Amino acid sequence: MIAAAGDPDFNIILKGQGGDRSSFGEDLCLLSLDGGGVRGLSSLFILKRVMEAIDPKNPPKPCDYFDMICGTSTGGLIALMLGRMGLSVDEAIAAYDELSPRIFSKVHHRLTLKGKVQGRFNHEALEAGVKTLLINKGFDADALLKDSLEQGACKTFVCATSKQTGETVVLSSYYNERRGADLLNVAKIWQVARATSAASSFFEPITFGDEGFVDGATGANNPISQLWAEAKDIWDEDGANFEEKVKCLVSIGTGMPSLVPFTDKLAQLGKALIAIATDTEEQAGRFQKDHSNLYQTNRAYRFNVLRGLENVGLEEKSKWNEIKAATRAYIQSEDVFVKMKRCGISLRERECT
Repeated sequence: MIAAAGDPDFNIILKGQGGDRSSFGEDLCLLSLDGGGVRGLSSLFILKRVMEAIDPKNPPKPCDYFDMICGTSTGGLIALMLGRMGLSVDEAIAAYDELSPRIFSKVHHRLTLKGKVQGRFNHEALEAGVKTLLINKGFDADALLKDSLEQGACKTFVCATSKQTGETVVLSSYYNERRGADLLNVAKIWQVARATSAASSFFEPITFGDEGFVDGATGANNPISQLWAEAKDIWDEDGANFEEKVKCLVSIGTGMPSLVPFTDKLAQLGKALIAIATDTEEQAGRFQKDHSNLYQTNRAYRFNVLRGLENVGLEEKSKWNEIKAATRAYIQSEDVFVKMKRCGISLRERECT
């Protein structure tokens, strides 16, 4: 068993970006983060409490406990911070607070003659903000998403949507034989941050590696299914029952899901909101139904503020206190409090070699 919180060896295990994972056995811990604009703060507040459930005095970094972290849209930005950059939750909250006023400052809203909406938020500010964060955390501004410590690091990916095919594309820090290495060898962290955030009514699409990308939320605002598929590709080598290898799977929502249009015409925005809001929770429900044993044995958890964030717009950065208050009320409810304690135990007691 892993050293418990408070034991002398507890923090010795956790060293370097992504921890020293050589001591971990086959037990897998996986983290999925929904999209949701500034409401991504809610998922960070929830994750902060999950990490505190492992060790209240010295909450570990998510990259030290999760083997794989993924996200879509702003959830993708957070996944990059926590996984690829190796930030603590508090560092990610501070970075998100710093980025939000810059990236959600509206630029002139433009409408083409064909009724198409051009990005209403400044993609250049998003790019500059991510590059500044990278430099501040000791990375090169043009650092690749590819992790040179791939074998020992927390694996990270984000979801985007191919502008050419409309299909969900996984952009990862690690090699997956199914995808090959074309994008892996060229994708920069700031480019991937833009790709997963490039909703056609929010930020302009981006092209790299000869492919154009728009926000992944059009197809995977809740990337739980992509997480499961990726984890199986990496760790289900022997063809055995993969579900038995999963020690703890955590999926975190952002209250009301993200608004991302399926097309970039104003007339479609309302329809897109309903479709994405419905699909995000349907994805969670379908996954829970298909993997009910994980939930029944306290190895999978879904956390999502159900009330209190309905009136927080995706870009309303001024409503920090409202997001925090609604999330606090959710976390303090009895059933969530108990579930969060169980989640912390599952993470803390992962098997070691």
